[in-house]
Amino acid sequence: MKKKVKSIGIFLILTLLLVSFSGTLFAQGQKVKSDDPITLTVWNFKYAEDVAGPAFKEMDRLFMEQNPGIIIDHQAQPESNYYQMLLSAFSAKSDLDVFLTHTDQRAWAIAELFHVFDDDIADIIDTYAPSALEACSETNSANSDIKILPLTAQGNGFYYNKANFKKAGLDPEVIPSNWNDFLNACEKLKKAGITPIIFGNQGGAFGIDFTYRAILATLFGTDKINGFADGSTAFTDPEFIQATRMIKELYDKGYINVENGSIPYFVDAITDFQNGNGGFFPGLASDIAHWKDFGEAFGYENVGYFSAPVAANAAFPNAQVNQGAGIGFAVTAYSPHTEAAAKYAKFMTSGAAGKIFMDATGAIVPNSTIPIDASNVTLSNILEKMNTYGVPDLMNVVPGGMIQDFYNFMTLYFISGEMNEAQYIDQVQRLYKSNL
Repeated sequence: MKKKVKSIGIFLILTLLLVSFSGTLFAQGQKVKSDDPITLTVWNFKYAEDVAGPAFKEMDRLFMEQNPGIIIDHQAQPESNYYQMLLSAFSAKSDLDVFLTHTDQRAWAIAELFHVFDDDIADIIDTYAPSALEACSETNSANSDIKILPLTAQGNGFYYNKANFKKAGLDPEVIPSNWNDFLNACEKLKKAGITPIIFGNQGGAFGIDFTYRAILATLFGTDKINGFADGSTAFTDPEFIQATRMIKELYDKGYINVENGSIPYFVDAITDFQNGNGGFFPGLASDIAHWKDFGEAFGYENVGYFSAPVAANAAFPNAQVNQGAGIGFAVTAYSPHTEAAAKYAKFMTSGAAGKIFMDATGAIVPNSTIPIDASNVTLSNILEKMNTYGVPDLMNVVPGGMIQDFYNFMTLYFISGEMNEAQYIDQVQRLYKSNL
Protein backbone atom coordinates (compact mmCIF):
# COMPACT_ATOMS: atom_id res chain seq x y z
CA MET A 1 0.00 0.00 0.00
CA LYS A 2 2.81 2.43 0.84
CA LYS A 3 4.43 1.63 -2.51
CA LYS A 4 1.20 2.54 -4.33
CA VAL A 5 0.81 5.77 -2.43
CA LYS A 6 4.42 6.62 -3.23
CA SER A 7 3.79 5.93 -6.93
CA ILE A 8 0.71 8.10 -6.91
CA GLY A 9 2.72 10.87 -5.24
CA ILE A 10 5.43 10.71 -7.91
CA PHE A 11 2.77 10.74 -10.62
CA LEU A 12 1.13 13.83 -9.14
CA ILE A 13 4.46 15.65 -8.92
CA LEU A 14 5.28 14.82 -12.54
CA THR A 15 1.81 15.93 -13.60
CA LEU A 16 2.16 19.27 -11.80
CA LEU A 17 5.58 19.83 -13.32
CA LEU A 18 4.22 19.06 -16.78
CA VAL A 19 1.30 21.44 -16.31
CA SER A 20 3.64 24.14 -15.00
CA PHE A 21 6.05 23.63 -17.91
CA SER A 22 3.21 23.66 -20.44
CA GLY A 23 1.82 26.82 -18.85
CA THR A 24 5.21 28.46 -19.17
CA LEU A 25 5.44 27.50 -22.82
CA PHE A 26 1.92 28.76 -23.37
CA ALA A 27 2.67 32.06 -21.65
CA GLN A 28 5.84 32.46 -23.68
CA GLY A 29 3.89 31.73 -26.83
CA GLN A 30 1.37 34.38 -25.83
CA LYS A 31 4.10 37.02 -25.68
CA VAL A 32 5.18 36.56 -29.26
CA LYS A 33 1.84 36.00 -30.98
CA SER A 34 1.34 38.95 -33.29
CA ASP A 35 -2.43 39.03 -32.88
CA ASP A 36 -2.35 39.48 -29.11
CA PRO A 37 -3.64 42.84 -27.78
CA ILE A 38 -1.08 45.61 -27.32
CA THR A 39 -1.35 47.92 -24.32
CA LEU A 40 -0.18 51.49 -24.86
CA THR A 41 0.63 53.44 -21.71
CA VAL A 42 -0.24 57.12 -22.13
CA TRP A 43 0.70 59.99 -19.78
CA ASN A 44 -1.32 63.19 -19.79
CA PHE A 45 -1.19 66.26 -17.53
CA LYS A 46 -4.69 67.29 -18.67
CA TYR A 47 -6.40 63.94 -18.18
CA ALA A 48 -7.75 64.82 -14.72
CA GLU A 49 -9.32 68.10 -15.87
CA ASP A 50 -13.10 68.37 -15.69
CA VAL A 51 -13.53 69.25 -19.38
CA ALA A 52 -10.53 67.75 -21.15
CA GLY A 53 -10.57 64.48 -19.20
CA PRO A 54 -13.96 63.21 -20.44
CA ALA A 55 -13.01 64.28 -23.98
CA PHE A 56 -9.83 62.17 -23.86
CA LYS A 57 -11.81 59.22 -22.51
CA GLU A 58 -14.24 59.44 -25.42
CA MET A 59 -11.36 59.78 -27.91
CA ASP A 60 -9.74 56.67 -26.41
CA ARG A 61 -13.01 54.76 -26.58
CA LEU A 62 -13.36 55.59 -30.26
CA PHE A 63 -9.76 54.60 -30.99
CA MET A 64 -10.09 51.23 -29.24
CA GLU A 65 -13.39 50.61 -31.01
CA GLN A 66 -11.67 51.10 -34.36
CA ASN A 67 -8.49 49.29 -33.27
CA PRO A 68 -9.61 46.28 -31.21
CA GLY A 69 -6.07 44.94 -30.95
CA ILE A 70 -4.86 47.97 -28.96
CA ILE A 71 -5.72 48.78 -25.34
CA ILE A 72 -5.14 52.32 -24.04
CA ASP A 73 -3.97 52.74 -20.46
CA HIS A 74 -4.38 56.51 -20.10
CA GLN A 75 -2.88 57.90 -16.89
CA ALA A 76 -3.29 61.36 -15.36
CA GLN A 77 -0.05 62.98 -14.21
CA PRO A 78 0.55 66.26 -12.32
CA GLU A 79 1.69 69.18 -14.46
CA SER A 80 3.82 70.74 -11.71
CA ASN A 81 6.70 68.24 -12.05
CA TYR A 82 5.66 66.57 -15.28
CA TYR A 83 8.91 67.01 -17.18
CA GLN A 84 11.01 65.77 -14.29
CA MET A 85 8.77 62.69 -14.23
CA LEU A 86 9.22 62.24 -17.97
CA LEU A 87 12.99 62.46 -17.67
CA SER A 88 12.97 59.87 -14.89
CA ALA A 89 10.77 57.58 -16.97
CA PHE A 90 13.05 57.95 -19.97
CA SER A 91 16.15 57.24 -17.90
CA ALA A 92 14.63 54.07 -16.48
CA LYS A 93 12.96 53.17 -19.80
CA SER A 94 9.82 52.57 -17.80
CA ASP A 95 6.52 51.45 -19.26
CA LEU A 96 5.56 54.56 -21.24
CA ASP A 97 4.63 54.73 -24.93
CA VAL A 98 2.79 58.00 -25.61
CA PHE A 99 2.70 61.28 -23.68
CA LEU A 100 1.15 64.70 -23.96
CA THR A 101 3.72 67.51 -24.05
CA HIS A 102 4.04 71.23 -24.56
CA THR A 103 6.05 72.40 -27.57
CA ASP A 104 8.32 74.73 -25.63
CA GLN A 105 11.84 74.44 -24.26
CA ARG A 106 10.78 72.06 -21.50
CA ALA A 107 10.13 69.46 -24.17
CA TRP A 108 13.06 70.22 -26.45
CA ALA A 109 15.49 69.90 -23.56
CA ILE A 110 14.71 66.15 -23.47
CA ALA A 111 13.66 65.63 -27.09
CA GLU A 112 16.53 63.29 -27.99
CA LEU A 113 14.38 60.61 -26.35
CA PHE A 114 11.34 61.37 -28.55
CA HIS A 115 10.38 59.23 -31.55
CA VAL A 116 10.61 60.94 -34.98
CA PHE A 117 7.26 60.90 -36.82
CA ASP A 118 8.51 61.78 -40.34
CA ASP A 119 7.83 58.36 -41.89
CA ASP A 120 4.62 57.85 -39.91
CA ILE A 121 2.95 61.00 -41.26
CA ALA A 122 4.43 61.10 -44.77
CA ASP A 123 1.04 60.44 -46.37
CA ILE A 124 -0.91 62.94 -44.23
CA ILE A 125 1.64 65.65 -43.47
CA ASP A 126 -0.24 68.19 -45.57
CA THR A 127 -3.28 67.92 -43.26
CA TYR A 128 -1.34 69.57 -40.42
CA ALA A 129 -0.82 73.34 -40.44
CA PRO A 130 2.80 74.12 -41.46
CA SER A 131 3.20 76.57 -38.57
CA ALA A 132 2.13 73.84 -36.15
CA LEU A 133 4.58 71.35 -37.62
CA GLU A 134 7.41 73.88 -37.38
CA ALA A 135 6.65 74.23 -33.67
CA CYS A 136 6.71 70.42 -33.39
CA SER A 137 10.00 69.96 -35.24
CA GLU A 138 13.33 69.81 -33.45
CA THR A 139 14.85 71.82 -36.32
CA ASN A 140 11.84 74.14 -36.80
CA SER A 141 11.01 72.51 -40.13
CA ALA A 142 7.50 71.80 -41.39
CA ASN A 143 8.80 68.82 -43.36
CA SER A 144 11.26 66.96 -41.15
CA ASP A 145 12.39 66.12 -37.62
CA ILE A 146 8.78 66.11 -36.41
CA LYS A 147 8.84 64.82 -32.83
CA ILE A 148 5.40 65.96 -31.63
CA LEU A 149 2.03 65.77 -33.37
CA PRO A 150 0.11 68.99 -32.61
CA LEU A 151 -3.16 68.79 -30.70
CA THR A 152 -3.67 72.52 -30.29
CA ALA A 153 -2.61 75.71 -32.01
CA GLN A 154 -1.81 78.32 -29.39
CA GLY A 155 -1.29 82.01 -29.02
CA ASN A 156 -2.26 84.73 -26.62
CA GLY A 157 -3.86 88.16 -26.62
CA PHE A 158 -6.37 90.30 -24.73
CA TYR A 159 -10.03 89.57 -24.12
CA TYR A 160 -12.47 92.18 -22.88
CA ASN A 161 -15.95 92.03 -21.40
CA LYS A 162 -18.30 94.09 -23.56
CA ALA A 163 -21.03 94.14 -20.90
CA ASN A 164 -18.63 95.78 -18.44
CA PHE A 165 -17.57 98.22 -21.14
CA LYS A 166 -21.18 99.35 -21.44
CA LYS A 167 -21.42 99.82 -17.67
CA ALA A 168 -18.33 102.05 -17.82
CA GLY A 169 -19.73 104.14 -20.66
CA LEU A 170 -17.37 102.65 -23.27
CA ASP A 171 -18.40 101.64 -26.78
CA PRO A 172 -17.99 97.83 -26.76
CA GLU A 173 -17.55 97.71 -30.53
CA VAL A 174 -14.54 100.05 -30.51
CA ILE A 175 -11.47 97.95 -29.78
CA PRO A 176 -9.09 99.89 -27.48
CA SER A 177 -5.90 98.37 -28.85
CA ASN A 178 -4.05 101.69 -29.10
CA TRP A 179 -2.05 102.18 -25.86
CA ASN A 180 -3.63 105.54 -25.02
CA ASP A 181 -7.12 104.21 -25.75
CA PHE A 182 -6.31 101.18 -23.62
CA LEU A 183 -5.28 103.40 -20.69
CA ASN A 184 -8.39 105.53 -21.17
CA ALA A 185 -10.61 102.43 -21.08
CA CYS A 186 -8.86 101.24 -17.92
CA GLU A 187 -9.46 104.61 -16.24
CA LYS A 188 -13.16 104.60 -17.10
CA LEU A 189 -13.56 101.04 -15.88
CA LYS A 190 -11.83 101.95 -12.63
CA LYS A 191 -14.09 104.98 -12.07
CA ALA A 192 -17.12 102.76 -12.70
CA GLY A 193 -15.98 100.45 -9.89
CA ILE A 194 -14.84 97.69 -12.27
CA THR A 195 -11.34 96.26 -11.93
CA PRO A 196 -9.73 97.19 -15.25
CA ILE A 197 -7.43 94.15 -15.67
CA ILE A 198 -7.47 90.70 -14.07
CA PHE A 199 -4.09 89.02 -13.53
CA GLY A 200 -3.10 85.87 -11.69
CA ASN A 201 0.57 85.64 -10.70
CA GLN A 202 0.86 83.30 -7.71
CA GLY A 203 3.20 80.37 -8.32
CA GLY A 204 3.98 81.59 -11.83
CA ALA A 205 3.66 85.18 -13.06
CA PHE A 206 1.47 84.26 -16.02
CA GLY A 207 -0.58 87.47 -15.97
CA ILE A 208 2.56 89.55 -16.37
CA ASP A 209 4.15 86.98 -18.68
CA PHE A 210 1.24 86.85 -21.15
CA THR A 211 1.10 90.65 -21.24
CA TYR A 212 4.82 90.80 -22.01
CA ARG A 213 4.42 88.26 -24.83
CA ALA A 214 1.62 90.23 -26.46
CA ILE A 215 3.31 93.64 -26.22
CA LEU A 216 6.78 92.41 -27.21
CA ALA A 217 5.40 90.79 -30.37
CA THR A 218 4.39 94.28 -31.56
CA LEU A 219 7.72 95.87 -30.56
CA PHE A 220 10.20 93.17 -31.60
CA GLY A 221 8.54 91.34 -34.51
CA THR A 222 9.58 87.91 -35.76
CA ASP A 223 13.28 88.45 -36.41
CA LYS A 224 14.10 90.02 -33.06
CA ILE A 225 11.98 87.52 -31.12
CA ASN A 226 13.93 84.74 -32.83
CA GLY A 227 17.10 86.57 -31.88
CA PHE A 228 16.61 85.38 -28.31
CA ALA A 229 17.61 81.91 -29.51
CA ASP A 230 21.22 82.93 -30.13
CA GLY A 231 21.77 86.05 -28.06
CA SER A 232 21.45 88.56 -30.89
CA THR A 233 18.46 90.07 -29.05
CA ALA A 234 18.80 91.02 -25.39
CA PHE A 235 16.63 91.92 -22.42
CA THR A 236 18.58 95.16 -22.20
CA ASP A 237 17.23 96.20 -25.61
CA PRO A 238 14.97 99.30 -25.60
CA GLU A 239 11.92 97.28 -26.68
CA PHE A 240 12.00 95.13 -23.55
CA ILE A 241 12.58 98.16 -21.35
CA GLN A 242 9.60 99.89 -22.97
CA ALA A 243 7.33 96.86 -22.47
CA THR A 244 8.45 96.70 -18.84
CA ARG A 245 7.53 100.35 -18.32
CA MET A 246 4.14 99.85 -19.97
CA ILE A 247 3.27 97.03 -17.58
CA LYS A 248 4.62 98.99 -14.62
CA GLU A 249 2.36 101.90 -15.58
CA LEU A 250 -0.65 99.60 -15.31
CA TYR A 251 0.40 98.66 -11.79
CA ASP A 252 1.22 102.22 -10.75
CA LYS A 253 -2.19 103.49 -11.88
CA GLY A 254 -4.04 100.79 -9.97
CA TYR A 255 -5.43 99.04 -13.04
CA ILE A 256 -4.39 95.51 -12.00
CA ASN A 257 -6.47 93.56 -9.48
CA VAL A 258 -4.86 94.07 -6.08
CA GLU A 259 -4.88 90.35 -5.25
CA ASN A 260 -3.00 89.37 -8.43
CA GLY A 261 0.08 88.24 -6.50
CA SER A 262 -1.90 85.91 -4.25
CA ILE A 263 -4.08 84.08 -6.80
CA PRO A 264 -2.86 81.67 -9.48
CA TYR A 265 -3.65 82.34 -13.12
CA PHE A 266 -4.66 78.69 -13.55
CA VAL A 267 -7.49 78.70 -12.70
CA ASP A 268 -8.48 81.31 -10.11
CA ALA A 269 -7.86 84.38 -12.25
CA ILE A 270 -9.58 82.73 -15.22
CA THR A 271 -12.61 81.91 -13.07
CA ASP A 272 -12.70 85.48 -11.76
CA PHE A 273 -12.96 86.86 -15.30
CA GLN A 274 -15.51 84.17 -16.24
CA ASN A 275 -17.63 85.31 -13.33
CA GLY A 276 -17.97 88.74 -14.93
CA ASN A 277 -15.29 90.58 -13.00
CA GLY A 278 -12.84 92.89 -14.75
CA GLY A 279 -12.65 94.66 -18.06
CA PHE A 280 -9.59 93.03 -19.66
CA PHE A 281 -7.88 89.67 -19.35
CA PRO A 282 -4.62 88.45 -20.97
CA GLY A 283 -5.78 85.07 -22.24
CA LEU A 284 -4.99 82.27 -24.63
CA ALA A 285 -6.26 81.49 -28.10
CA SER A 286 -6.94 77.82 -27.45
CA ASP A 287 -7.46 75.13 -24.82
CA ILE A 288 -8.17 77.24 -21.70
CA ALA A 289 -8.66 80.91 -20.75
CA HIS A 290 -10.01 81.44 -24.25
CA TRP A 291 -12.97 82.45 -26.39
CA LYS A 292 -15.04 79.38 -25.47
CA ASP A 293 -14.47 79.69 -21.72
CA PHE A 294 -15.54 83.31 -21.72
CA GLY A 295 -18.27 82.98 -24.36
CA GLU A 296 -20.02 80.27 -22.40
CA ALA A 297 -19.59 82.21 -19.16
CA PHE A 298 -21.03 85.60 -20.10
CA GLY A 299 -22.23 85.20 -23.70
CA TYR A 300 -20.31 85.12 -26.95
CA GLU A 301 -21.86 88.46 -27.87
CA ASN A 302 -20.08 89.98 -24.87
CA VAL A 303 -16.58 88.71 -25.71
CA GLY A 304 -14.15 91.07 -27.44
CA TYR A 305 -10.60 90.26 -28.49
CA PHE A 306 -7.49 92.05 -29.74
CA SER A 307 -3.88 90.92 -30.10
CA ALA A 308 -2.18 93.43 -27.80
CA PRO A 309 -2.28 96.97 -26.43
CA VAL A 310 -0.11 98.69 -29.02
CA ALA A 311 2.38 101.46 -28.30
CA ALA A 312 2.48 104.40 -30.71
CA ASN A 313 6.00 103.51 -31.87
CA ALA A 314 5.36 99.76 -32.29
CA ALA A 315 7.03 98.57 -35.49
CA PHE A 316 4.63 95.61 -35.84
CA PRO A 317 1.23 96.90 -34.65
CA ASN A 318 -0.76 93.97 -36.08
CA ALA A 319 1.46 91.26 -34.59
CA GLN A 320 -0.36 88.30 -33.05
CA VAL A 321 1.52 85.82 -30.87
CA ASN A 322 1.34 82.42 -32.53
CA GLN A 323 3.12 79.44 -31.01
CA GLY A 324 2.12 77.30 -33.98
CA ALA A 325 1.28 74.54 -31.56
CA GLY A 326 0.66 74.59 -27.85
CA ILE A 327 0.49 70.93 -26.86
CA GLY A 328 0.69 67.65 -28.72
CA PHE A 329 1.34 63.94 -28.46
CA ALA A 330 4.81 62.40 -28.60
CA VAL A 331 6.08 58.81 -28.49
CA THR A 332 9.05 57.49 -26.53
CA ALA A 333 11.98 56.49 -28.72
CA TYR A 334 12.34 53.22 -26.81
CA SER A 335 8.68 52.13 -27.00
CA PRO A 336 8.34 48.50 -28.20
CA HIS A 337 5.11 49.53 -29.91
CA THR A 338 6.14 52.57 -31.95
CA GLU A 339 3.89 51.71 -34.91
CA ALA A 340 0.78 51.42 -32.72
CA ALA A 341 1.83 54.44 -30.66
CA ALA A 342 2.29 56.61 -33.77
CA LYS A 343 -1.08 55.43 -35.05
CA TYR A 344 -2.67 56.53 -31.79
CA ALA A 345 -0.94 59.95 -31.86
CA LYS A 346 -2.14 60.55 -35.42
CA PHE A 347 -5.68 59.51 -34.50
CA MET A 348 -5.82 61.80 -31.46
CA THR A 349 -4.72 64.89 -33.42
CA SER A 350 -7.02 64.66 -36.42
CA GLY A 351 -10.45 63.66 -37.69
CA ALA A 352 -13.21 62.53 -35.34
CA ALA A 353 -11.01 62.49 -32.23
CA GLY A 354 -9.68 65.99 -32.87
CA LYS A 355 -13.23 67.26 -33.33
CA ILE A 356 -14.30 65.70 -30.03
CA PHE A 357 -11.49 67.56 -28.29
CA MET A 358 -12.18 70.84 -30.08
CA ASP A 359 -15.93 70.73 -29.39
CA ALA A 360 -15.41 69.92 -25.71
CA THR A 361 -12.56 72.29 -24.88
CA GLY A 362 -12.64 75.03 -27.50
CA ALA A 363 -9.10 74.15 -28.53
CA ILE A 364 -8.00 75.03 -32.05
CA VAL A 365 -6.78 71.72 -33.48
CA PRO A 366 -4.45 72.61 -36.40
CA ASN A 367 -5.53 69.90 -38.80
CA SER A 368 -7.54 70.36 -41.98
CA THR A 369 -9.61 67.22 -41.37
CA ILE A 370 -11.43 69.11 -38.59
CA PRO A 371 -13.96 71.82 -39.59
CA ILE A 372 -13.83 75.18 -37.80
CA ASP A 373 -17.01 76.96 -36.70
CA ALA A 374 -16.81 80.04 -38.91
CA SER A 375 -20.02 81.45 -37.39
CA ASN A 376 -18.22 82.32 -34.13
CA VAL A 377 -17.02 85.89 -34.66
CA THR A 378 -14.40 85.90 -31.91
CA LEU A 379 -12.90 82.59 -33.01
CA SER A 380 -12.80 83.74 -36.64
CA ASN A 381 -11.09 86.96 -35.55
CA ILE A 382 -8.42 85.04 -33.61
CA LEU A 383 -7.78 82.61 -36.46
CA GLU A 384 -7.46 85.41 -39.01
CA LYS A 385 -4.89 87.20 -36.84
CA MET A 386 -2.91 84.03 -36.14
CA ASN A 387 -2.85 83.04 -39.80
CA THR A 388 -2.07 86.51 -41.15
CA TYR A 389 0.06 88.30 -38.55
CA GLY A 390 1.63 85.48 -36.55
CA VAL A 391 4.82 86.24 -34.61
CA PRO A 392 6.73 83.59 -32.59
CA ASP A 393 6.05 83.31 -28.89
CA LEU A 394 8.90 84.82 -26.84
CA MET A 395 8.72 82.08 -24.21
CA ASN A 396 9.08 79.38 -26.83
CA VAL A 397 12.37 80.93 -27.94
CA VAL A 398 14.19 81.90 -24.75
CA PRO A 399 16.09 79.13 -22.89
CA GLY A 400 13.67 76.99 -20.91
CA GLY A 401 16.00 76.94 -17.92
CA MET A 402 15.44 80.64 -17.24
CA ILE A 403 11.64 80.77 -17.18
CA GLN A 404 10.88 80.03 -13.52
CA ASP A 405 13.53 82.45 -12.25
CA PHE A 406 12.29 85.02 -14.76
CA TYR A 407 8.84 84.69 -13.15
CA ASN A 408 10.43 85.16 -9.74
CA PHE A 409 12.10 88.38 -10.87
CA MET A 410 8.77 89.62 -12.31
CA THR A 411 7.21 89.11 -8.88
CA LEU A 412 10.05 90.90 -7.10
CA TYR A 413 9.82 93.92 -9.40
CA PHE A 414 6.15 94.37 -10.28
CA ILE A 415 4.42 92.99 -7.19
CA SER A 416 6.62 93.14 -4.08
CA GLY A 417 8.76 96.08 -5.22
CA GLU A 418 11.96 94.48 -3.94
CA MET A 419 13.86 95.50 -7.08
CA ASN A 420 14.10 98.73 -8.99
CA GLU A 421 13.93 98.81 -12.79
CA ALA A 422 17.68 98.79 -13.34
CA GLN A 423 18.20 95.85 -11.00
CA TYR A 424 15.36 93.94 -12.61
CA ILE A 425 16.60 94.41 -16.17
CA ASP A 426 20.15 93.53 -15.15
CA GLN A 427 19.11 90.36 -13.32
CA VAL A 428 16.91 89.15 -16.19
CA GLN A 429 19.70 89.71 -18.72
CA ARG A 430 22.24 87.90 -16.51
CA LEU A 431 19.81 85.02 -16.10
CA TYR A 432 19.27 84.86 -19.85
CA LYS A 433 23.00 84.88 -20.68
CA SER A 434 23.76 82.17 -18.13
CA ASN A 435 21.17 79.87 -19.71
CA LEU A 436 22.11 80.40 -23.37
